[in-house]
Amino acid sequence: SFHPCVRFKRWESERILSFIPPDGNMRLMSYHIGSQSVVAIPIYVKHWLSFKDGRLDLTVGPKQTIGRTVENVIVEIPMPKSVSNCGLICNQGKYSFDPVSRLLVWDIGRIDVTKLPNLQGSIGY
Repeated sequence: SFHPCVRFKRWESERILSFIPPDGNMRLMSYHIGSQSVVAIPIYVKHWLSFKDGRLDLTVGPKQTIGRTVENVIVEIPMPKSVSNCGLICNQGKYSFDPVSRLLVWDIGRIDVTKLPNLQGSIGY
């Protein structure tokens, strides 16, 4: 989806992203990569999840980015209906868990390659 400042008709007709940015920070566009997609994303996720023990451990890192930084990274994890809460600690960014939608969102931001982002802790039922 595009920010309202994008001239969408020009995008549709010419495939040129033309816009007049508003003052301040903004999200120009966002997209979702499905599990069936063949698009290569610039990060990897190592995970360990044990519903039996109620433990979660995620580490995110950049793939070969040739000196470029990876920014604005957000990891969303839909949890099973049986999960009621999360007691997690992250070394980068912040996380939130919505007990109604059962969605865990970890907003990492910029990946610091000297200390890879990690989210770990307990999940409750």
